[in-house]
Amino acid sequence: MVARTIELYDDNLLNISTSSPLIAPGNSIINNSDTPNGAIPDFSEGSTVTVTIEDTSWDPNLFEDDDYANDRITDGSGLVANGTGVKADSLIFIRVLDEMGNPIGPTISVTVVTRDNVTQNIWGFRSDSPPVEGTQYVKTGGNSIGSASYTTLQSQPVCYSIGALADTPDGSRAVETLQAGDLVTTLHNGPQEILWIHRSDEPLGSAERDAKSVLNAAVFLGPGLPAKDLIVPPQHRILVGGCEQFYNRFEFDASAPAKSLTSLPGIRPMPGKRQITWLHFACRAHEIIVANGCLSESLLFGQMGIEGLTGTERRTVAKIFGSSSIPNEALNGPPAQRYLTAGTVRRQLKKSRNERTRRRSEAIKMWDADLSAERYAAILMCDDVIPRNALGFE
Repeated sequence: MVARTIELYDDNLLNISTSSPLIAPGNSIINNSDTPNGAIPDFSEGSTVTVTIEDTSWDPNLFEDDDYANDRITDGSGLVANGTGVKADSLIFIRVLDEMGNPIGPTISVTVVTRDNVTQNIWGFRSDSPPVEGTQYVKTGGNSIGSASYTTLQSQPVCYSIGALADTPDGSRAVETLQAGDLVTTLHNGPQEILWIHRSDEPLGSAERDAKSVLNAAVFLGPGLPAKDLIVPPQHRILVGGCEQFYNRFEFDASAPAKSLTSLPGIRPMPGKRQITWLHFACRAHEIIVANGCLSESLLFGQMGIEGLTGTERRTVAKIFGSSSIPNEALNGPPAQRYLTAGTVRRQLKKSRNERTRRRSEAIKMWDADLSAERYAAILMCDDVIPRNALGFE
């Protein structure tokens, strides 16, 4: 029996539009099989709430598609009654509609969750790209199997643990001593003002391995990098390929999620960590800063970062950074460095390992060839003095 937390939107925030040719307007989306392709939902203003599920199934890391009996609500946060059996029912694929009614942008996957052993009883949803207030979408497809890893239904922050030392114009400072208005030193733009800073406590006892904080041990990035151990969330991005950080494994500067680097010595998840305090801070633009001597990112205020905030925090952020008129555009974007996916990073590291193995093998062959040549030269030099069979030749 394991307690799992997920973050969901109320299903009433994604309702069928009056312009939809399918399904009665005003109704919320249903499951995949009952929401036909071409249906047009609108997203209303709202944020996710945290829901706690008691998972007694054989795989407590997976929110199953058809297991009401083993997935029960212990804290429904007002969305659903405690004790209710729930499941990740199905996936609905949607795209943004432009002003002309044409689908644009990437496909967004929406997981809908049901209750009471009735597949039409949708009470919440979660999308892999946060929905934008006032935006119309169109359903383009779906999948009736909705099973999902719990980590995909959670927000993961970009932040630093208490005790991390950030470079500032006045020297290194513990992140917990920083305040809005303070300056931090950035890679590309010199000293920059912190406009927003936030502190949060995160329980990790029941988190999956992939959602655990990540330890970047001293000297794992390169000579003297980082200067001391650095703890960051799994999605926190580290500069690679530049400034001697993984310069021998990447051919260009980019940023990689910390969890994608765990195949390397010195960087690993922290499965024994039970709780951690994070400091999040954002500048006017997304920046690469120095923490414990390691180049990594400040907070990028994309939709995924915003949706984990309370209503009051969202209003504060909106006053500081304004709002974006473009769906899924970060308030302080674009990213300071090219973003690599975890899969891309892992493939590049594997390619780098294979190349290093190949070069090592070729070097060994060359050494063997040189040794044979030297041995043969010695034989020729000694041939008139030492019998050949004394050197092991017939």
